[in-house]
Amino acid sequence: MSNQNFFIPKKIIGEIISHALNYDPNESCGILQGKGNNTTKFHPLRNIHEAPQNRYTIDPVELMNTERICDEDDEEIIGIMHSHTHTQAYPSETDVKNALTSGYIEQIYVIVSLVEKARPIVKAFKINNHGEISEIFIDFDGPKYISR
Repeated sequence: MSNQNFFIPKKIIGEIISHALNYDPNESCGILQGKGNNTTKFHPLRNIHEAPQNRYTIDPVELMNTERICDEDDEEIIGIMHSHTHTQAYPSETDVKNALTSGYIEQIYVIVSLVEKARPIVKAFKINNHGEISEIFIDFDGPKYISR
């Protein structure tokens, strides 16, 4: 997977933001399915963490079902999404630690910040096996715009 661009259709970006807002004030989580850098589906999953207001743990049964669906579609898990309800869209120390221990090091981490509920911010990051973070550009379909 290239570290340059990550494609998420606008429809799926909308699904991701809706999932984050619907789960608020708890952190939401989900899986992005696709091939290479191209997202084809979003799977909203349940956060089962004991402190869901500021942490997430993906339901392992739902994760296994999502892995099965990806296999059936001849695709893979290419991204892991979660929301930050009170902080910016940037991986926390806990996010980095979880990425390193989960085995999902090839995936892109998509974070939705709900600091401003009316203007959610969606960003994507790569976390390498040394815990170094690099932001990945999210590309999408349709006309581009610049926020002012």
